Amino acid sequence: MDHAQTAADHAQAARGADELAQCLSLLLTYTRLEPALATALARIDTTDMTGPLDEAGLRAELAEAQAERDANAALAERYARSAAARVPGGPCSCCGHPAGRHARRLTEDARLPCGHDRCRCGDLVFA
Repeated sequence: MDHAQTAADHAQAARGADELAQCLSLLLTYTRLEPALATALARIDTTDMTGPLDEAGLRAELAEAQAERDANAALAERYARSAAARVPGGPCSCCGHPAGRHARRLTEDARLPCGHDRCRCGDLVFA
């Protein structure tokens, strides 16, 4: 057993833990000063996050969260329209294509345009 190497390994781990403790202490100070930051941090589940929370990491997580939001909002809209028209899984009454061919994300003006090649249907409509 190499005691010098073991001591060096533990010293390096101690420095890393001290750096983390200082960063967390700084973050706690800022969350006390800015309650909105504390609320935002409390809502972030870091379980599946990988890598540091630097600008690039936060931007990647933001893009992923936005994509998930958009996809689920579009699916909710499709199902709500289908239920309102009482045509579960039915085709679009404008172009005849199935709902699944229409956009997977709502456009900024809350439309679900058809994605079929050369289809000009601007939104998903059930009869």
